[in-house]
Amino acid sequence: MPYSHLHPWKAFRPWERHSLVLFVAGLVYTSIGLSFFTTEITKANEKALKVALTWWDMDVWGVIFVLAGWLAMISSRWPPISSTWGYTVLTGLSATWASFYGIGVIFDLSPVSNLRGAFIWGLLAFMWWGISGLANPPRVEPIKSTTV
Repeated sequence: MPYSHLHPWKAFRPWERHSLVLFVAGLVYTSIGLSFFTTEITKANEKALKVALTWWDMDVWGVIFVLAGWLAMISSRWPPISSTWGYTVLTGLSATWASFYGIGVIFDLSPVSNLRGAFIWGLLAFMWWGISGLANPPRVEPIKSTTV
């Protein structure tokens, strides 16, 4: 484990590339959640997200997105014992949101154009899952020119 010298719960990891990615992603998901509070849901989205809206209204989903964003930001530095758990949060929420769009089209006769939402959120889920397995270099050295 690269941070074995740190206490598993009482320390912070050094700031690295994954830290930046998770922090920015956390800001994005927090912004998405806040937008659920400040904008009215369109009829097309209401139909596409009918399953999600039977569980909770958009304000509750907004809180869930804000919390996921905060968790991603927290995971950018803590705990040292795990450096990728924030990606799990983002992957899970993105996959859930993709499935809501897909289920809306399949079972609730939502317009087929709403598959676009399932595709985009599914790609985000795949991206977070994929990024979590990439190497996390502490510093990236610049490429030196070899031209004569």
